[in-house]
Amino acid sequence: MARKKKSDLDNEKQIKSVNNKNSKNTRSSENTIFKNINKGELLEFQIKRLFFFMGYFPKTNIIIQTSADEPYDTVTDLDVYGIYVHYDFSTKTIWADCKSGAAQEINRVAWLTGIKEMIEVDDILFVKKGTKLSTKIFANKKSIQIVDLNIIKDMETRYGINSNDWRGSWNPQIQNENINVFKNISTPDNSIYRRIFKFINTHYWALDDNFTKCKKTITALRDLAVLVELPLTSKENKAIRWGVYQLSSMLMYPMLQICRQVQYFDKEDKINIIILGLIYGSNSKAKIDDILKVTNNIARKTLYRYCGEENSVVDLPEIKLNQPEYTEAFINMIFRIMEQPLSYFDILRFLDFTLFQYDLEYREYDISELNILFKNVEALKQSAKTFLRFVCYITNMPKEIFILLKDNEKNI
Repeated sequence: MARKKKSDLDNEKQIKSVNNKNSKNTRSSENTIFKNINKGELLEFQIKRLFFFMGYFPKTNIIIQTSADEPYDTVTDLDVYGIYVHYDFSTKTIWADCKSGAAQEINRVAWLTGIKEMIEVDDILFVKKGTKLSTKIFANKKSIQIVDLNIIKDMETRYGINSNDWRGSWNPQIQNENINVFKNISTPDNSIYRRIFKFINTHYWALDDNFTKCKKTITALRDLAVLVELPLTSKENKAIRWGVYQLSSMLMYPMLQICRQVQYFDKEDKINIIILGLIYGSNSKAKIDDILKVTNNIARKTLYRYCGEENSVVDLPEIKLNQPEYTEAFINMIFRIMEQPLSYFDILRFLDFTLFQYDLEYREYDISELNILFKNVEALKQSAKTFLRFVCYITNMPKEIFILLKDNEKNI
């Protein structure tokens, strides 16, 4: 029998330690008090939890910009944003606006209507108390639901939500602590962490093209794969793993959208579309070829200017765009998802819950807990393992960072 690496043994000890501490109750206690969390922020996480139980993949505090590149303007921030992916990979989105302030309801509804069209969100929850019925009916016609807190509580009851359930990614204390640590790590340089965090909550959401989203997310994961191996404090290591888990589900989402884009083409056309997408992104091949042609001509003229006459024979290689080295693995992963759509249904929610409830805390997966939240746990667990192996393969991420990929899975 092969001897286990020291890192594996250390991780197992951490898992056992955390499991012992949490064996009595995997949920927060009835007396949970969050430090430095104001009521507005707690409401956002409360609605994030509600969206999760409604079937959405929920995110908080997303900054919407006009572009992912400079110069750009900030449009607004989405307090809570939910994405529901159907069996056929089509999506439905919802946005909760919790920072209404003292704005008049009718003015706010007009503003929300414009933003709704701009960012192409399907439904909006506008959390505001004391709104008259006529305004609610007017907003409802625009797919904007004006809701009071008592309605939120009523919905929690309908979806079987425990008001003191702060597990996984809807635990504000754990999320905020890791965000603050992540943004302030200085080994080897703080700028890389700031850049990745900016991508997670801002730039990613300004990208319209799914292939570009995938490529940039993979690049961020590759950066973290190097950083997670550095000699860091336990809190810093945990914060980097937090970033890895955020980006992992953020990679799966555009891959599901690519499945939707190509599923009705034959195999050869699917492959060609994916390859072209990975090479050119949202730009057309003709447009990129024109840019490369001009770039090559400028390079040649510059070289001729310094090296002799324009008629001189110069062996100057052509500038080309090549497909990423992970293209084959990427295509195989897309095909695997398309061939087993039922096994990948709800994969975003599964990753969102398990990575932050179990992996982040070095805690073994609780199948009985998962069976309450998901209908197809075994299929989802296998799909998650396949996807996380893919992530490790294309990014050089150490597999030990994921509980499902550890050698001993006896209790998982």
